[in-house]
Amino acid sequence: MAYDDPLFLGMLGMHGTPVANLAMARADLIIALGIRFDDRATGKMEAFCADAAVIHVDVDESEIGKIRNASLGVCGDAATVLAKILPRMDTFTREGWHGEIGSLNAPAPAAVEIKNPSHPSGIIRYIGNRAPENAIVATDVGQHQMWTAQAYPVRHPRSLLMSGGLGTMGFGVPVAMGAAFANPHKKIVCITGDGSFLMNLQELATLAEHELNVTIVLMDNGYLGLVRQQQEMFYSNHVFASKFTRSPDFSAIAHGFGIRTWDAGINGSNRSAIDEALAFQGPSLVVVPIDGTTNVYPMVPPGASNLEMIQEA
Repeated sequence: MAYDDPLFLGMLGMHGTPVANLAMARADLIIALGIRFDDRATGKMEAFCADAAVIHVDVDESEIGKIRNASLGVCGDAATVLAKILPRMDTFTREGWHGEIGSLNAPAPAAVEIKNPSHPSGIIRYIGNRAPENAIVATDVGQHQMWTAQAYPVRHPRSLLMSGGLGTMGFGVPVAMGAAFANPHKKIVCITGDGSFLMNLQELATLAEHELNVTIVLMDNGYLGLVRQQQEMFYSNHVFASKFTRSPDFSAIAHGFGIRTWDAGINGSNRSAIDEALAFQGPSLVVVPIDGTTNVYPMVPPGASNLEMIQEA
């Protein structure tokens, strides 16, 4: 579903939209297709959709009921199951439910930040609006991943690649290269952070060798951002082992591999650099220095219910 569809509620969970978390809590039936009910999505499991019935469809029978009890478990391919179910379903306008959703959909901090051109969410929305419409975007793991999930204007299926709640730092560049091999005529955008990028820098050699059409957007804040945010918010600001006291010159490293680079300026102030990098055909890197103290909101504290989300500082 496209990001601008009226029925699109956004991501749920730890950094999900308030309307998605609130709507899930009020639902009386959840149809779960191929999901594993991980804690990043559910928060405190005992409080997750406590009053809802669950139809859980998964190709792996061991997943059904493993974490969340299913009222009905169906083992099978989601597409096959849906093809059999949909012809049997009646059509309802559900005006009452849509009205209730509308009453919950007040502007959230993340929605406001997207309109701020100097906020990471605003930068990512700009990237999404300037990239070709059929571009595929991949992310690593961290704050940039959450900002991308919140702000990138996804328009087509299979155009957003991320590792979800698995926390696979270093995932972004390799999966972007895989997307480029499979889609040689599309622009691939890899949004990453300095912490994740450091996990797989050597893959720049593969990127350059095959001249893949991948633009890496590096959100460089000098921290392991999500770790620092948790240390600030839940550990009395005891910041330990999450700040890079020495950061490499990423542009120089990329240049050493023969990859074109641009500097987008503090908080993406040099928009032309972003435009040029996205328009370039071939491997490229655009470095976007951002404020290291910026946090991702909303945020559900560890072990808390999704309804206990912190929406701003």
